[in-house]
Amino acid sequence: MFEKLCDNLNLLMAEIPINADELARRTGVPASTIKKIRNRYNPNPTLTTLLPLAEFFCVTLGQLAGNEPLPPARTKGQHLPSKTLQQIPLLSWEEAGAWPAQGIQPAHWLATEFHYSHNAFALLVEEDDLENLSRGTALFVDPALRPEHRDFIIVHKEGQKLPTLKQILFDEGQMYLKPLIQGYNIAALTMDHNIIGVVTEFKKHLRQPLPGDIKES
Repeated sequence: MFEKLCDNLNLLMAEIPINADELARRTGVPASTIKKIRNRYNPNPTLTTLLPLAEFFCVTLGQLAGNEPLPPARTKGQHLPSKTLQQIPLLSWEEAGAWPAQGIQPAHWLATEFHYSHNAFALLVEEDDLENLSRGTALFVDPALRPEHRDFIIVHKEGQKLPTLKQILFDEGQMYLKPLIQGYNIAALTMDHNIIGVVTEFKKHLRQPLPGDIKES
């Protein structure tokens, strides 16, 4: 049965075509795991591995695993992935300060119907006192966008451990950073600040736990 899974995965990947690294980016399944399945080195993959792959290729879990045959009338290229959702890596705030440096392997991903650049990422609000943003809200961040007046941005100041969420304001040729916590003062944007990316989407009321709360099975 595992050989059928290997054959089906190789077939579906070849039809797009897509390699293991890109498939990993789109599904959240590690590239090393995908390569092991393709080369028959992982005889007992888990459901958490197979489900994202089946959803990506628009087939059932049984069809991917070989328990069910692919449709008899199926033609080459019929089962292509849905392009309505993009998988964005969910980073910790510490990882965001170094992204997209090599060596960071996101463990979790969030889906969005909007299109983002290759280095886009998501963060979860970890504070309880931000204006209009509850703890657990997902922030989708695109480093390829240039900030505009009143945009929300992720910015990292030299000497600080973690980047922060601010609103950028333009006034008479100057740029200022407005904190989202009441009582904090607006400060000028200086050479010590590095704008990591522009927040383009909020997703509130998520049931997704914070990264530190996630327990791997």
